[in-house]
Amino acid sequence: MNALLICNVGTRDVLCADFPKANTTERQWAQEALARYDQLRAGFELPIIGKALHYLDQRQIALTQVILIASDQPAGMAERFRQSDTVHSAALIARLLTDGLAPYPPIAPERIVTWIIRDEHGRGGDPSDYDLTLRFCERMLAPLAQKYPGHTAFLQVSGGTPAMTTSLLIAGTEAFGGRTEVLSIPPQAAPVAINTGRRLLAAPLRATIRSNADTYAYAAAVKTFLEQEAIITDRLDPVAAKLIAPLLAYAHHRFNFDFASARRALDKAGPAGPWQVEINELRAQVTDPDRVLRLAEVVHAAAARYEIGLYADFLVQVVRFEENLLRYLCLQRGAIFRNRQRAIDADGQYLAREWLQRQSFSLTRDRDPSRDLQADRSVLRELLEKLMAERQERNRGLLAAIDQLGELIKRRNELTHQLEGVQKSGLARAFAGPSARSEEADRIVAHLQSLYEQACGKALPASPYQRINGLLERLLRQPV
Repeated sequence: MNALLICNVGTRDVLCADFPKANTTERQWAQEALARYDQLRAGFELPIIGKALHYLDQRQIALTQVILIASDQPAGMAERFRQSDTVHSAALIARLLTDGLAPYPPIAPERIVTWIIRDEHGRGGDPSDYDLTLRFCERMLAPLAQKYPGHTAFLQVSGGTPAMTTSLLIAGTEAFGGRTEVLSIPPQAAPVAINTGRRLLAAPLRATIRSNADTYAYAAAVKTFLEQEAIITDRLDPVAAKLIAPLLAYAHHRFNFDFASARRALDKAGPAGPWQVEINELRAQVTDPDRVLRLAEVVHAAAARYEIGLYADFLVQVVRFEENLLRYLCLQRGAIFRNRQRAIDADGQYLAREWLQRQSFSLTRDRDPSRDLQADRSVLRELLEKLMAERQERNRGLLAAIDQLGELIKRRNELTHQLEGVQKSGLARAFAGPSARSEEADRIVAHLQSLYEQACGKALPASPYQRINGLLERLLRQPV
């Protein structure tokens, strides 16, 4: 079989164990990787394109040409978008293919072509622009199909932006017709080749939905699903198909602690058939959850953000957990709070003056006996210690464990006054000391879980996102 391999190039398509991408952009990383190519060549990986090449090599498919589709936006574009361009990543991939550092025999450089996404006037374009990328692919692929009338076109669509995925699928299928084979590259599985029409488009789009969900990008998953619903739900059970959008909306709202909107999203779902029990349980979890359940939600939110490297957002959840844990422990010991309207409110910003006056102790910052006392984290920490001492509770370990979060709290507060980033190594030093290795940061989530279990006297519930994603997977796999 004579064949062409056409690949979208995204930020996950070339990696290097000896040169990780942390704290840099794709453009900068690839430029430096090219400069250090001889030094790093043994450590490069092609996690997506490599699987495609291995699939083709196993089937002894000879490639006449490999085409890499990449982006190189002009200097006038927003710099943060330009820095995600993959023009240099494509050059690095081409060199690896030429040198035979892929699960496929070496490919001559003249058989490797890079296409830069451009508009009709030849200017580099935004790879997330659906209209621009589709028009580009249509302009490029139609003459390619005419040039190679007897070749099969293998489309590797898993890399790049959703717009690049959709454009290559549509334009490639239109150009090559029955000669089109789409290679879907799931993260933990072997490639799957699919051909013909709507089914050809459905698998990689479902893979995009799964990938979005795996990284908690539920808003992107909802957007892709609604834009491509007819294709994604092709050959799916009708009840399962109608549950996908409400489930993704529920997950998006829950990930942002908007429990009311999450509940409404599931209320809009129709009868759920064999999944009714699971839908009911998910709805119940966001219907008037108590303080203990909401604390657990914050732990899971922190864990999710840490998992995908959103370290600044992770710190926000750490601060949220610590302060609300202190409040919970104070409430358990009888503290009374008021809101700005002076109504009794467990989530109020102030400690009630009449309650403070009944205590046998005073707080350092309580200097105005005529007013309620604003209850920030330092006040809550001192209050908890005095309440525990008054009750002769011998649990200094709990207080010490809470205090271990102190430097992380300070780091988060500093970020509001600076324009610096957050690195894993910085988290490690804030948590475990100035000489800590970056791996020490991996213990923070476990520390939050331990604090939760000590304070609440129960095991941390399972992550809701694992359950949501598990249900989503079953819905996407349910045939008619």
